[in-house]
Amino acid sequence: MTKPAGEVLFKNHQFIKTSEFDEEIPEDQSIYEVLRVIDGIPLFLTEHLNRLYVSLKILKLKDSYDLSSLKNLEGSIRRLILKNSLKNCNLKIIVTHFNGKRSLNCYGFFIPSSYPPKDYYETGVDTILYHGTRDNPNAKVYQAELREAVAKKLVEKEAYEALLVNESGEISEGSRSNVFFLKNGVVYTPPAKQVLLGITREKILQLMEEHSIPFEVATIYEKDLQGMAGAFMTGTSPKVLPLRRIEHYAYDSASNEIILRIKQLYDHLIETEIRDDASLKNPEKTAEVKTVK
Repeated sequence: MTKPAGEVLFKNHQFIKTSEFDEEIPEDQSIYEVLRVIDGIPLFLTEHLNRLYVSLKILKLKDSYDLSSLKNLEGSIRRLILKNSLKNCNLKIIVTHFNGKRSLNCYGFFIPSSYPPKDYYETGVDTILYHGTRDNPNAKVYQAELREAVAKKLVEKEAYEALLVNESGEISEGSRSNVFFLKNGVVYTPPAKQVLLGITREKILQLMEEHSIPFEVATIYEKDLQGMAGAFMTGTSPKVLPLRRIEHYAYDSASNEIILRIKQLYDHLIETEIRDDASLKNPEKTAEVKTVK
């Protein structure tokens, strides 16, 4: 289990001091979301909560379990931020359901977080290919075996991320990110059915549509890598991060004008999100929840 950071966490509708919490949270049997909190604002909170319910639906849990522990989850998240001193950190929501009961347990806590340093964006990062895929790619479910195998390979190869390749040679996504490729001025990304529908991925697609950046959702094969002009990954922590290398294929992604434009647009979107989210200025408007004394 990831050791919670911060002073307070919550379980269902109860807030508990982290120092007094001794329960084991079964991450390997859970649905989860990771939100990035910047200046005390949970980025794209509505979208994350919507995806959480999509995961429940995909796994056929929404109609089979008592969802009372998820009632006013937004209010609980916002209060958790207010109760902690961490204002620039990732926040994790875990929903466990494999306990033989009809009720779901919902946990929320800050996690130790690290973000790519500035020079990674200036040079790009190295990635590898890993032949394997996630089960139920549209559902954000913790898969310990795949995660551990990928983590071991990344250490061996001294790489930042691994792009998953299925048995047909199709590149679907990163082990913890979505991936985009650039060729002849057009941005390509794998189809929705093959990937986790990342919040950052969806925002990038919207931004490209709004700003007339040519893009296509298309199947990308391992053999296509040779003809690409660049690539980048997206995710909660890395945001828009250029790829310098995929295995032995080298790209000048960090200097590509289209990729730089997309990164600029996304950074501006985050700034707008932070500016427009005024809810934490009025914490009393969030619903009341119980607190463990």
